[in-house]
Amino acid sequence: MVQTTAIRNSLETFRRIASMRVQVTVVFRTQILPPTLTLVATTVEPDITNFVPRRGDIESQLLHSQASGKRHSIWWRLGIDLPLLLLVLILPTLQELGIFPQHKSGFFCNDPALSYIFTGDTVSAAVIVTSVIVSPFILIWITELILLDSELKICEKMKHSVKQALLLYRNYAYGLVFNIVVVEVMKGITGNPRPTFFDICEPDTAKTCNGSEYVSTFECTSTRYSAWYQMDSYHSFPSGHTSLSVYCGLFIAWYLQQRAFDWRHRSVLAVPVLQLVCLTYAAVCSLTRITDRRHHWWDVLTGAVIGAICVFYTVLVLCKNFSNLKEQKREKRIVTPVQSNRTSIYDTRLQGPLT
Repeated sequence: MVQTTAIRNSLETFRRIASMRVQVTVVFRTQILPPTLTLVATTVEPDITNFVPRRGDIESQLLHSQASGKRHSIWWRLGIDLPLLLLVLILPTLQELGIFPQHKSGFFCNDPALSYIFTGDTVSAAVIVTSVIVSPFILIWITELILLDSELKICEKMKHSVKQALLLYRNYAYGLVFNIVVVEVMKGITGNPRPTFFDICEPDTAKTCNGSEYVSTFECTSTRYSAWYQMDSYHSFPSGHTSLSVYCGLFIAWYLQQRAFDWRHRSVLAVPVLQLVCLTYAAVCSLTRITDRRHHWWDVLTGAVIGAICVFYTVLVLCKNFSNLKEQKREKRIVTPVQSNRTSIYDTRLQGPLT
């Protein structure tokens, strides 16, 4: 009775295994020994009669989703990102032109720290704006062009290098806009007078105050300088020249450290010299603001801190420390063998067991 039950259970197990297309051999031995079962393991052959390959459908769905994502991304950039960026740029521009009300901090009468003569700027605003806008793109484009595979055609190298440079420059421009907005907002809120305040502004109350009297309200009466210069005379804190130059110099130096050192045939001193030039540029632009008596030392220090913070945000958050560029380069090197292996595995699943 026990043996009969065992045989029934075994047969039930055979039926389940048979449904999985595993070949089973039942061997009944002599009557002296109890009947035993022997399983002969064979390779499972999947039933492909009702199997419909879905690889093409999956790939088409992936391509469709990617195309849809690109379309959505373009619409987001045109409909959301671009208007926001323009709005962010317009606000500090209106503030710089004096359309928004400006806060004016007071001053002490006959303060020697505000009595310097204005002699001009060693690094003019036009130079600083041109350098922080044009120079980064040129250096990034040249670096990306050198890093491309030498086997590519010239037109392909130009196309890929310009595209990659524009993607990086976009993140750089975002950080630059953040930098400008922060500096302009702080200038409008604080309204601290420059070291050349008395010479450029010629406040009306300065002519009537005595001793060390503190003057809280005033109006500029200078006829030697334009209205913009007079308004700019109480926009000392923080230093915009310093903030922009530090941001530009540190960003390029960081970028060269992460990208240019991957160039196998680089010169030993080319990249370090370029980094030295970038850092020296930032230092010169910062220190000349003090020697030109355009800013106080704490204005320059605060501007340098703002520029450094914007660099960290741009590189680590927006550019992800340029790690995505290295991953793209690594994927391009292994894309062919990965695709071939995946294809062979897929085909063997349809054709039968691996041999």
